[in-house]
Amino acid sequence: MERAKARRQRMRRRMIRRIAWRVVISCMGITILAAAWQLTSLALRQFTIVPAMQEEAGEGTDETLLTKDDGQGEKDAVIASEEILLVNKDHPLPESYQPELERIRAYGADVDKSIYDPLCQMLEDGEKEGLSFWIASSYRSTERQRELLDEDIAALVHQGYSYSRAYEEVVKETMPVGCSEHATGLAVDLVSRDYQILDGRQGSTDEVLWLQKNCSRYGFILRYPEGKEDITGVSYESWHFRYVGVDAATAIMKQGITLEEYLDAAAS
Repeated sequence: MERAKARRQRMRRRMIRRIAWRVVISCMGITILAAAWQLTSLALRQFTIVPAMQEEAGEGTDETLLTKDDGQGEKDAVIASEEILLVNKDHPLPESYQPELERIRAYGADVDKSIYDPLCQMLEDGEKEGLSFWIASSYRSTERQRELLDEDIAALVHQGYSYSRAYEEVVKETMPVGCSEHATGLAVDLVSRDYQILDGRQGSTDEVLWLQKNCSRYGFILRYPEGKEDITGVSYESWHFRYVGVDAATAIMKQGITLEEYLDAAAS
Protein backbone atom coordinates (compact mmCIF):
# COMPACT_ATOMS: atom_id res chain seq x y z
CA MET A 1 0.00 0.00 0.00
CA GLU A 2 2.79 2.37 0.96
CA ARG A 3 4.71 1.48 -2.23
CA ALA A 4 1.62 2.10 -4.40
CA LYS A 5 1.06 5.47 -2.74
CA ALA A 6 4.69 6.46 -3.26
CA ARG A 7 4.48 5.35 -6.89
CA ARG A 8 1.35 7.47 -7.50
CA GLN A 9 3.04 10.48 -5.92
CA ARG A 10 6.10 10.04 -8.16
CA MET A 11 3.92 9.68 -11.24
CA ARG A 12 1.98 12.87 -10.40
CA ARG A 13 5.18 14.82 -9.77
CA ARG A 14 6.62 13.57 -13.04
CA MET A 15 3.47 14.56 -14.94
CA ILE A 16 3.52 18.04 -13.37
CA ARG A 17 7.17 18.42 -14.44
CA ARG A 18 6.32 17.35 -17.97
CA ILE A 19 3.41 19.80 -18.23
CA ALA A 20 5.56 22.62 -16.85
CA TRP A 21 8.32 21.76 -19.32
CA ARG A 22 5.86 21.81 -22.24
CA VAL A 23 4.60 25.24 -21.14
CA VAL A 24 8.18 26.55 -21.00
CA ILE A 25 8.95 25.10 -24.44
CA SER A 26 5.77 26.62 -25.89
CA CYS A 27 6.62 30.06 -24.48
CA MET A 28 10.17 29.81 -25.84
CA GLY A 29 8.78 28.78 -29.22
CA ILE A 30 6.46 31.80 -29.36
CA THR A 31 9.34 34.12 -28.44
CA ILE A 32 11.60 32.61 -31.10
CA LEU A 33 8.88 32.84 -33.74
CA ALA A 34 8.25 36.49 -32.91
CA ALA A 35 11.95 37.30 -33.14
CA ALA A 36 12.26 35.39 -36.38
CA TRP A 37 9.34 37.31 -37.88
CA GLN A 38 10.90 40.63 -36.94
CA LEU A 39 14.22 39.66 -38.50
CA THR A 40 12.50 38.42 -41.64
CA SER A 41 10.54 41.64 -42.02
CA LEU A 42 13.72 43.68 -41.60
CA ALA A 43 15.54 41.59 -44.18
CA LEU A 44 12.71 42.01 -46.69
CA ARG A 45 12.76 45.75 -46.29
CA GLN A 46 16.51 46.11 -46.54
CA PHE A 47 17.52 43.57 -49.16
CA THR A 48 14.31 42.79 -51.11
CA ILE A 49 15.27 39.18 -51.67
CA VAL A 50 11.71 37.93 -51.83
CA PRO A 51 12.31 34.92 -54.13
CA ALA A 52 15.08 33.58 -51.93
CA MET A 53 13.02 34.09 -48.80
CA GLN A 54 10.05 32.29 -50.33
CA GLU A 55 12.21 29.33 -51.29
CA GLU A 56 13.65 29.09 -47.78
CA ALA A 57 10.23 29.42 -46.15
CA GLY A 58 8.92 26.60 -48.28
CA GLU A 59 11.36 24.06 -46.83
CA GLY A 60 9.73 21.50 -44.56
CA THR A 61 6.15 22.58 -45.31
CA ASP A 62 5.37 19.25 -46.93
CA GLU A 63 5.33 17.46 -43.55
CA THR A 64 1.95 15.79 -43.06
CA LEU A 65 1.11 14.81 -39.52
CA LEU A 66 -0.38 11.45 -38.67
CA THR A 67 -0.49 10.27 -42.26
CA LYS A 68 0.94 7.13 -43.77
CA ASP A 69 3.30 7.15 -46.70
CA ASP A 70 1.92 4.37 -48.89
CA GLY A 71 5.30 3.94 -50.51
CA GLN A 72 6.78 2.94 -47.16
CA GLY A 73 4.14 0.43 -46.17
CA GLU A 74 6.27 -2.66 -46.66
CA LYS A 75 9.23 -1.66 -44.55
CA ASP A 76 7.69 -2.83 -41.25
CA ALA A 77 6.42 -6.17 -42.56
CA VAL A 78 9.14 -8.49 -41.31
CA ILE A 79 11.92 -8.11 -38.77
CA ALA A 80 13.98 -11.22 -38.14
CA SER A 81 14.43 -12.13 -34.49
CA GLU A 82 18.18 -11.54 -34.68
CA GLU A 83 17.47 -7.98 -35.82
CA ILE A 84 15.19 -7.13 -32.89
CA LEU A 85 16.99 -4.98 -30.36
CA LEU A 86 16.64 -6.27 -26.80
CA VAL A 87 17.20 -3.67 -24.11
CA ASN A 88 16.78 -4.45 -20.42
CA LYS A 89 18.82 -4.55 -17.21
CA ASP A 90 20.86 -7.47 -18.54
CA HIS A 91 21.25 -6.03 -22.04
CA PRO A 92 22.18 -2.33 -21.85
CA LEU A 93 22.63 -0.24 -24.94
CA PRO A 94 26.14 0.51 -26.19
CA GLU A 95 27.22 3.99 -25.15
CA SER A 96 27.68 4.89 -28.82
CA TYR A 97 24.08 4.00 -29.75
CA GLN A 98 22.20 6.88 -31.33
CA PRO A 99 18.82 6.49 -33.06
CA GLU A 100 17.90 8.40 -36.20
CA LEU A 101 15.12 10.54 -34.83
CA GLU A 102 12.07 12.05 -36.47
CA ARG A 103 9.64 14.38 -34.71
CA ILE A 104 5.89 13.83 -34.59
CA ARG A 105 5.03 17.50 -34.36
CA ALA A 106 1.41 17.01 -33.33
CA TYR A 107 2.69 15.54 -30.06
CA GLY A 108 6.12 17.16 -29.78
CA ALA A 109 7.61 13.65 -29.60
CA ASP A 110 10.83 12.30 -31.11
CA VAL A 111 10.92 8.66 -32.24
CA ASP A 112 13.22 6.50 -34.31
CA LYS A 113 12.57 7.13 -37.98
CA SER A 114 11.70 3.47 -38.56
CA ILE A 115 8.58 3.63 -36.36
CA TYR A 116 7.29 7.04 -37.46
CA ASP A 117 4.87 5.76 -40.11
CA PRO A 118 3.38 2.78 -38.23
CA LEU A 119 3.01 4.80 -35.03
CA CYS A 120 1.28 7.67 -36.81
CA GLN A 121 -0.98 5.24 -38.64
CA MET A 122 -1.95 3.50 -35.41
CA LEU A 123 -2.83 6.75 -33.67
CA GLU A 124 -4.71 8.01 -36.71
CA ASP A 125 -6.78 4.82 -36.98
CA GLY A 126 -7.64 4.99 -33.28
CA GLU A 127 -8.70 8.61 -33.58
CA LYS A 128 -11.02 7.65 -36.45
CA GLU A 129 -12.84 5.52 -33.88
CA GLY A 130 -13.34 8.49 -31.58
CA LEU A 131 -10.30 7.97 -29.35
CA SER A 132 -7.90 10.68 -28.28
CA PHE A 133 -4.26 9.84 -27.54
CA TRP A 134 -1.23 11.52 -26.10
CA ILE A 135 2.42 10.47 -26.27
CA ALA A 136 3.50 10.82 -22.66
CA SER A 137 7.08 9.77 -23.37
CA SER A 138 9.07 8.82 -26.45
CA TYR A 139 12.83 9.10 -27.07
CA ARG A 140 14.71 9.90 -23.89
CA SER A 141 18.39 10.72 -23.72
CA THR A 142 20.68 9.03 -21.20
CA GLU A 143 21.04 12.37 -19.43
CA ARG A 144 17.27 12.68 -19.02
CA GLN A 145 17.05 9.06 -17.88
CA ARG A 146 19.64 9.77 -15.20
CA GLU A 147 17.68 12.82 -14.03
CA LEU A 148 14.45 10.82 -13.69
CA LEU A 149 16.21 8.05 -11.82
CA ASP A 150 17.89 10.46 -9.41
CA GLU A 151 14.65 12.37 -8.81
CA ASP A 152 12.67 9.24 -7.97
CA ILE A 153 15.40 7.90 -5.69
CA ALA A 154 15.68 11.23 -3.88
CA ALA A 155 11.90 11.29 -3.34
CA LEU A 156 11.99 7.90 -1.60
CA VAL A 157 15.09 8.75 0.43
CA HIS A 158 13.22 11.84 1.61
CA GLN A 159 10.43 9.51 2.79
CA GLY A 160 12.92 7.58 4.92
CA TYR A 161 14.13 4.86 2.56
CA SER A 162 17.81 3.97 2.53
CA TYR A 163 19.52 4.72 -0.78
CA SER A 164 19.90 1.04 -1.67
CA ARG A 165 16.26 0.24 -0.92
CA ALA A 166 15.10 3.35 -2.79
CA TYR A 167 17.16 2.31 -5.80
CA GLU A 168 15.68 -1.20 -5.76
CA GLU A 169 12.14 0.19 -5.67
CA VAL A 170 12.70 2.83 -8.34
CA VAL A 171 14.27 0.50 -10.92
CA LYS A 172 11.11 -1.58 -10.86
CA GLU A 173 9.54 1.29 -12.79
CA THR A 174 12.39 3.51 -14.01
CA MET A 175 15.17 1.73 -15.85
CA PRO A 176 18.83 2.32 -14.93
CA VAL A 177 20.80 4.53 -17.29
CA GLY A 178 21.59 2.67 -20.50
CA CYS A 179 18.87 0.07 -19.94
CA SER A 180 15.81 2.06 -20.97
CA GLU A 181 13.97 1.28 -24.21
CA HIS A 182 13.18 4.96 -24.50
CA ALA A 183 16.83 5.57 -25.40
CA THR A 184 16.29 3.50 -28.57
CA GLY A 185 13.52 5.69 -29.92
CA LEU A 186 11.56 2.46 -30.52
CA ALA A 187 9.32 2.72 -27.45
CA VAL A 188 6.53 5.11 -26.56
CA ASP A 189 4.29 5.65 -23.55
CA LEU A 190 0.80 6.12 -25.02
CA VAL A 191 -2.04 7.38 -22.84
CA SER A 192 -5.49 8.88 -23.03
CA ARG A 193 -5.36 12.59 -23.73
CA ASP A 194 -8.07 13.05 -21.11
CA TYR A 195 -6.14 11.10 -18.45
CA GLN A 196 -2.37 11.37 -18.67
CA ILE A 197 -1.32 9.98 -15.29
CA LEU A 198 0.77 6.81 -15.50
CA ASP A 199 -0.98 4.67 -12.92
CA GLY A 200 -3.31 1.70 -12.63
CA ARG A 201 -6.32 3.63 -13.90
CA GLN A 202 -4.59 4.25 -17.23
CA GLY A 203 -5.03 0.60 -18.17
CA SER A 204 -8.81 0.93 -18.07
CA THR A 205 -9.05 3.93 -20.42
CA ASP A 206 -10.65 3.32 -23.82
CA GLU A 207 -7.47 4.46 -25.55
CA VAL A 208 -5.11 2.04 -23.82
CA LEU A 209 -7.58 -0.84 -24.08
CA TRP A 210 -7.82 -0.22 -27.84
CA LEU A 211 -4.04 -0.04 -28.16
CA GLN A 212 -3.50 -3.30 -26.31
CA LYS A 213 -6.02 -5.02 -28.59
CA ASN A 214 -4.78 -3.57 -31.88
CA CYS A 215 -1.11 -2.62 -31.45
CA SER A 216 0.28 -5.79 -33.08
CA ARG A 217 -1.37 -4.87 -36.39
CA TYR A 218 1.07 -1.98 -36.58
CA GLY A 219 4.13 -3.84 -35.27
CA PHE A 220 3.91 -2.83 -31.60
CA ILE A 221 3.70 -4.92 -28.44
CA LEU A 222 2.76 -4.23 -24.84
CA ARG A 223 6.31 -4.42 -23.56
CA TYR A 224 5.73 -4.93 -19.83
CA PRO A 225 2.57 -7.04 -19.41
CA GLU A 226 0.94 -7.86 -16.11
CA GLY A 227 2.14 -11.05 -14.45
CA LYS A 228 5.48 -11.08 -16.29
CA GLU A 229 7.43 -8.89 -13.90
CA ASP A 230 9.80 -11.72 -12.99
CA ILE A 231 10.83 -11.95 -16.66
CA THR A 232 10.93 -8.29 -17.69
CA GLY A 233 12.17 -7.00 -14.34
CA VAL A 234 9.68 -4.14 -14.67
CA SER A 235 6.29 -3.59 -13.05
CA TYR A 236 3.20 -3.79 -15.28
CA GLU A 237 2.97 -0.73 -17.51
CA SER A 238 -0.26 -0.66 -19.48
CA TRP A 239 0.96 2.34 -21.49
CA HIS A 240 4.43 1.24 -22.66
CA PHE A 241 4.49 0.03 -26.28
CA ARG A 242 7.53 -1.15 -28.22
CA TYR A 243 7.95 -1.57 -31.96
CA VAL A 244 9.27 -4.98 -33.09
CA GLY A 245 7.66 -5.42 -36.53
CA VAL A 246 4.32 -6.91 -37.50
CA ASP A 247 5.34 -10.60 -37.58
CA ALA A 248 7.02 -10.59 -34.16
CA ALA A 249 4.33 -8.39 -32.63
CA THR A 250 1.56 -10.67 -33.87
CA ALA A 251 3.25 -13.76 -32.39
CA ILE A 252 4.06 -12.07 -29.07
CA MET A 253 0.63 -10.59 -28.47
CA LYS A 254 -1.23 -13.70 -29.65
CA GLN A 255 0.74 -15.94 -27.29
CA GLY A 256 0.68 -13.46 -24.41
CA ILE A 257 4.45 -13.63 -23.95
CA THR A 258 7.22 -11.09 -23.49
CA LEU A 259 9.91 -9.98 -25.90
CA GLU A 260 12.44 -11.88 -23.80
CA GLU A 261 10.44 -15.11 -24.12
CA TYR A 262 9.98 -14.62 -27.85
CA LEU A 263 13.68 -14.10 -28.49
CA ASP A 264 14.64 -17.03 -26.26
CA ALA A 265 12.28 -19.32 -28.17
CA ALA A 266 13.59 -18.06 -31.52
CA ALA A 267 17.18 -18.73 -30.42
CA SER A 268 16.48 -22.30 -29.27
